[in-house]
Amino acid sequence: MSTSLRDFASIPLVACFIFFLQSAGLYGQEPIEKYVDDKFDFSITVTQPWKPAKLQDYSVPGVARAAFSGAEAASVVLFVQETGKAFEPRFLVDESAKSIETQLGATASEKEVRSVAQMQAMWLIVEGNGNGGAIDGKGPVKTTQFWVAIPREKDIVIALLTSPAKAFAENRKSFEAALKTFVVGGKQTDAQQQSK
Repeated sequence: MSTSLRDFASIPLVACFIFFLQSAGLYGQEPIEKYVDDKFDFSITVTQPWKPAKLQDYSVPGVARAAFSGAEAASVVLFVQETGKAFEPRFLVDESAKSIETQLGATASEKEVRSVAQMQAMWLIVEGNGNGGAIDGKGPVKTTQFWVAIPREKDIVIALLTSPAKAFAENRKSFEAALKTFVVGGKQTDAQQQSK
């Protein structure tokens, strides 16, 4: 599939790097259950130390489906972008990394295509200045974001970890544990499945 930068600009994925995640309000202290999304056909189990958070406390460029908060403004947010067309994981990795590096002065430490939930996915880790809950290119807190985006035929399922850089190594462990439980239905095109 041939996709131009102009096509990519028509979806808001690159804008993901610009938005601010607001501090999350907590509700309930019960153990975290498996999150099942019947509308967009995916599920995931997010374990402690994450606690369910109110969706309205987060701003995402897509349809927010679930949010979990951690210490010091850290969060895990699950959302879907309804693109109406198929984007290849490699294209998403390359263009998203380029965008955050040029627009926010952040650095991408990992930018790969990996298999997640038995589908090819964008795997991107970036660090830049922010507030611990978002990267804005200006704030005093070194902030790390870990993006996993699974493109399907007409949408993209995204799991996003945002953390103060000093706590990222620990938060990454629980996020990657959650990713192992990720089940994503639907289909990828042949080009998406073959993306490297």
